[in-house]
Amino acid sequence: MENCTYILWDWNGTLLDDTQAAFDTLNIMLAKRGAKPIEMTFYLDNFAFPVRPFYEAIGMVLENEDWDKLAQEYHDIYHQQKSHRLNPLAMEAIAAVEKAGIRQSIISALRQDLLERDTSAFGVRNHMEFVAGVDNLDGASKVARARKLLQQLRTIHPETRRHVIIGDALHDKEVADSLGIECILCGVGSHAAWRLREIAPTADNLIEAVEMALDTKNIPPAT
Repeated sequence: MENCTYILWDWNGTLLDDTQAAFDTLNIMLAKRGAKPIEMTFYLDNFAFPVRPFYEAIGMVLENEDWDKLAQEYHDIYHQQKSHRLNPLAMEAIAAVEKAGIRQSIISALRQDLLERDTSAFGVRNHMEFVAGVDNLDGASKVARARKLLQQLRTIHPETRRHVIIGDALHDKEVADSLGIECILCGVGSHAAWRLREIAPTADNLIEAVEMALDTKNIPPAT
């Protein structure tokens, strides 16, 4: 199985358990604008990328906002929250991938400098071949960045026959579909598990997600 599969992790909501921090940040922003707070159940049932439609749905009047300033405000408040932590199974899951002789990287919609900072701070960066983020704070698609990363990986690792994204959001499946690769979703982050199960194989935790991703039945034959 060595080198046949490559794991592409999502960061926020998957390896990083930051759902509470993101939820609290949005409610702080809503309070500043005199809007009603949202409930966690609503957040898990409705949050999606790109984030603009969700912001509108929870009561932010975007025509009254400068989007760049709004995005910066979100990140400023978010990084003040104390509830960020690694998923309790993150390091065990990363170690299981390493033990299997499989390479792994992170593909994220987080801005590159913040992704580098956060993955280093939580002790994850050194376990990854690449951490690939975007060049903005928009909270939009990571498809283009993922496509660039995949092209790079196929150039330097031509022996790899299978790439699998492990993530917590509908957008991770969208990314996988756009690239023609597999996706395992995990109901541990920003999306309720029932939403994920409707579109892709879905694990209950990161260890199960790794087991599903490394299932040898799914490795295509060599050509």
